[in-house]
Amino acid sequence: MNGLATLSWGWALWLVAGLVAKLPAAGPAWHDALYADGGGWWHGRVRVVIRNRSDRDARGHPVAVPIGPDEGQAALGGKRAEAIRVCNARGEELLFDVRDGQGELVKEGPIPPGSTLVVPADCPAGGEAAVWVYFDNPTAWPVPDFLERYPGVVNGDLELGEGDQPLGWRHDPPDATHRASWAAENPQSGQRCLKTVVARGAEPTWIATRQAGIAVIGGARYRMRAWVRAEDVRGFAGWYIHIGNDDNPMLIAPMLSGGGGTYGWRQVEAEFTAPVDATRADLGTVLRGTGTAWFDNVTLQCVEPGPLQVTCEKPERVQLEAVGNGAEWIPAPDGPGSSWDGRAVVRVANLGDRPLGPALVVVGLERLRAHWHGPVDPDRLVVTLRGEAIPHFLADERLVFQASLPPRSICTYYVYFSRSFEMATKRRWDYAALVASPANRVANPSFERGQNEPEGWSSTGAGPGIKLGLDTAAPRGLGRRAARLKVDADRSDAWRGWRQSVRVEPGRRYWFSAWVKCHDVPDGQLRVHAHRRTGRGQLSRQQPMVSIGPSLGGTVGWTLLSGVISMPQDTEIFEVHLTMNTSGTVWHDGVVVAEALPGRLVRLEAPPPADPDGIAVWQVPAVEKVFPDTIPPRKSGPVAIAAARNEWEPLQLGLRSHRRKVEVAVRVEPPRGPGDRRLDRFEVNRCGYVPVDYPTNYYRYEGPVWKRKIPTQPPGSDGWPGWWPDPLPPEAKVVLRPQHTEAIWITFRIGRAVRPGDYHGRVLLVDSNTGRTLAEVPFTVHIWNFTLSDRSDLAAIYDVRLGPGGEWWGEPFAMAYRKIVPFMAQRRLCADTIRPAPQFRMEKGRPVIDLREFDRAAEWYFDRFGLPVAYTPWQFYLFGWGHPPKTLFGQRPYPGQAPYEGADRSRLRAEYKRAYQAVLGEFWKHMKERGWDKRMVLYISDEPFAQHEHIRKQMQALCDMIHEVDAEIPIYSSTWRYVEDWVGYLDVWGIGHQGRTSVEEMRQLRKAGARLWFTTDGQMCLDTPYCAVERLLPYYCFKYDVEAYEFWGVSWLTNNPYRFGWHSFIRQSSEPGRSYWVRYPNGDGFLIYPGKPIGYDGLVSSVRLEQAREGLEDFQYLRRLSELIARSGGEGRKSAERAAAQKALDRAMRLVSIPNPGGRYSTRILPDPKHLYAVRRQVAEAIEGLIAR
Repeated sequence: MNGLATLSWGWALWLVAGLVAKLPAAGPAWHDALYADGGGWWHGRVRVVIRNRSDRDARGHPVAVPIGPDEGQAALGGKRAEAIRVCNARGEELLFDVRDGQGELVKEGPIPPGSTLVVPADCPAGGEAAVWVYFDNPTAWPVPDFLERYPGVVNGDLELGEGDQPLGWRHDPPDATHRASWAAENPQSGQRCLKTVVARGAEPTWIATRQAGIAVIGGARYRMRAWVRAEDVRGFAGWYIHIGNDDNPMLIAPMLSGGGGTYGWRQVEAEFTAPVDATRADLGTVLRGTGTAWFDNVTLQCVEPGPLQVTCEKPERVQLEAVGNGAEWIPAPDGPGSSWDGRAVVRVANLGDRPLGPALVVVGLERLRAHWHGPVDPDRLVVTLRGEAIPHFLADERLVFQASLPPRSICTYYVYFSRSFEMATKRRWDYAALVASPANRVANPSFERGQNEPEGWSSTGAGPGIKLGLDTAAPRGLGRRAARLKVDADRSDAWRGWRQSVRVEPGRRYWFSAWVKCHDVPDGQLRVHAHRRTGRGQLSRQQPMVSIGPSLGGTVGWTLLSGVISMPQDTEIFEVHLTMNTSGTVWHDGVVVAEALPGRLVRLEAPPPADPDGIAVWQVPAVEKVFPDTIPPRKSGPVAIAAARNEWEPLQLGLRSHRRKVEVAVRVEPPRGPGDRRLDRFEVNRCGYVPVDYPTNYYRYEGPVWKRKIPTQPPGSDGWPGWWPDPLPPEAKVVLRPQHTEAIWITFRIGRAVRPGDYHGRVLLVDSNTGRTLAEVPFTVHIWNFTLSDRSDLAAIYDVRLGPGGEWWGEPFAMAYRKIVPFMAQRRLCADTIRPAPQFRMEKGRPVIDLREFDRAAEWYFDRFGLPVAYTPWQFYLFGWGHPPKTLFGQRPYPGQAPYEGADRSRLRAEYKRAYQAVLGEFWKHMKERGWDKRMVLYISDEPFAQHEHIRKQMQALCDMIHEVDAEIPIYSSTWRYVEDWVGYLDVWGIGHQGRTSVEEMRQLRKAGARLWFTTDGQMCLDTPYCAVERLLPYYCFKYDVEAYEFWGVSWLTNNPYRFGWHSFIRQSSEPGRSYWVRYPNGDGFLIYPGKPIGYDGLVSSVRLEQAREGLEDFQYLRRLSELIARSGGEGRKSAERAAAQKALDRAMRLVSIPNPGGRYSTRILPDPKHLYAVRRQVAEAIEGLIAR
């Protein structure tokens, strides 16, 4: 039996009678919001009908759909696999597999003949359901996640594979005494089999070759058969199978033992009934003991008839009318110097067969804000369709205008912008007109009708101390009246205010907005809320409660709150809540709920250039990211950078070819300066782009595993979907495409002995094919007359871990670690801990510790690279989030079993304390003997749930346990915020720089003797327009007297980072009994790229990593200037230089403040990147001025 036969046989079990007759189409409208569309749309789809003939619901059970040209097959042969999407009638996307005739997963490229599509069936018992398979979108991106839950063993005869990896199987990592491999040693049949060797005397383990994710039907009867042979096996050899689900993968675990000793090929077999709630099987080889065993030909058969049938209908296709695309540029308004800076291309699609509108088109302007270096001015925009201007307005960085779309059309609007003039004729849309528009579904939206209470609104929560009524304080243009709610301070115990139910259509999007003002409302507690309900008034299943912001508090004048809300498939009523559960007075007016069509800002376009055959080259501050649609400036100034001695400094250039495609070689003539000396230590890097599917935030998913996990909550950043610059591969060539911007970095490494002054060089851009020089760029490097120290004055700690996508590093963690740490140290960054960790164990109640390898690693870490700090080995880490302490050295922390419900968390078991303290005491004694204790910090807990009393008590008890060993052991926890109960227990506090810990609370912690670090998880995403937080964190540390910052990962991957700039959802549990899927921010956890995926033998830096280094160098500027000011004289000795220096330092401190929006909003915390460089230059000049004195 070959691999194809094994796979096809397994799939056939799920199909009862092959293909059934074609059913009449009864599908929904064309789905218009499928995942990772790349800016395009799907031209074709196939309807697949699934029938369930069993008496059990099929919930995610995989079914096989043959691909081919015949009647009833899915006509997908030759189509791009990366453009396949599958969804149900509700528009919910489903995971799928495309597998070729050998069973291999086809992720990209044309789908081969004879392939099979595997989709999950969501079908009631005795019923049917349909899914739609979409294809043919030329711009669709590949997807990273697949069903990978197939009905049968893949490659069960072990004949297929490459190298030492059989297709569909995974070997456990080997060690010196245990090894699993793919062999060609007398297989049971065919050419290959599996082999496991365990050396004599080795510790018994479950070393295996495994296959996971085989789909099973809960309650069905199965038979597993396989073959095994053995040689000198002491113990037993055979096969295992685990039957379970995603929450518990091992509900039952039949074992197929062939026994021990020496014997030839022996068949083993097990028959079992899958538990009712089982959905998956994992199976593999077993050699529990020592010796050698071989394994071959495994099958898993459902011994009951397959209950599911499928049929495929003929493909449908859609053609869209293009409206407005490719319009000529409209003339700029008359006037001196008037010209457009550029225009944004906005597309809106109607894939249905009915006209849409009038409706609102809502367009996020994050991309334009980044280009503009500040808020977008609506008076400097013109929105056009076919050259005709359209009224518009702006709300919270969203462009809003009204549109009507023909059936099956895609309309292209152009948004022209210029910062040099305002429009001669105002083209803004009056918000009052929107309120009164037929598109607004709210009754009496401006509260003009009604006597004591507004018509169409119902009040709730009236009573003593509560005043609900109307007021004559309406915003200008919105009539005479507004709704008013006043709540006394002692009555803020319930939700009170106005409500109205608005009819909506399931699956549609709606603009939701209102004007709000408030008086004496506690800070940050006021938003506009709504409930999504079914047609019967029940709360919708999916996130029924929503709100719009920004959050208001205190006393604030009229402010427009707005957002776009998607309606789940069961939502028919949108209940508006103008309510609050706090005290103060709040007014509401101008409430709008109107259908919203998503407008996509596809790209920015540059005006037609004066020289269409030329190449534009200009300097861009290295803290600012260069995008494929970055528009060249009208005029580019001199190209120059500045650096101190012993500093690295990058020069970033934007390159753009206007009309032709050309490969350009970048050649740098080393700059020459004083004494005709050269700066010849530099590296040239091309800035690479990675795709981002959805703007950054933390996203949670709690639905079925077989549905595609797509972010649906609002973003938490100022980014947008598209291509983002990040990796910096060391390449001195770049391919320029027409109207597409690229970036190159030239990083100069300035030596300690370089003479100060100006150094002049040139960058030559040479056509790689003809050798012709296309552009010459003169540049200057100014060297300041001071030197940075070799070692950073600030600890910037980045954890080294590889993550679920560690395969992309191409080597074991231990090897990658030895490369990553020096790479970081070169850039003044510090790793988290020393590896390998010591070997700890308890023997007869006494600790036995092997520190030999650890000591060698610590010398390498501390002495060779001078790294300032390390966490104690992770064995001493105790708990995270809301979990109890982990079991350590064979001891549980509390009586009973985890999660220790009802246990007194303040009282640890004496045996637990003795074991932990004994091992920690021995380790800490050794650290003091080696002089490393002052550079060690014990990381006790990550983000502990301080809102729970039992966690607060648990932390106190654990800190006491540690300090009983030595009161000088510094205990660290990333609390993010001030927790009064832990003052005096924690020594080092990881607080948030955004303001979750106030400046006053920071002062209180210092007064109590605590050390302060910033914890920064989730802040360094790759999809925010500037590298602001990476660069500015040292400024925050300097200004607020914080001694270090830490970030949770520098190398943690879930996908190939070059192909996917976002993470896959991972399974996570933050409290006992509570698990869910979570997706971390885009780029979170990695700032270094592996070279393997691009064929480079080394590590690849990123723009974010280099700006983290730049920030640490800036910190030395600030520290140096501060020290010089302090030494420059006391009373009566203040000089002009000292005053200028203090002014420069004060200006640098004004770059940052607490509170702030956080690192994912770089355009808000660093509105103008050039200002940073002006400040840095002023600081450097002040340093030179004081040194000269």
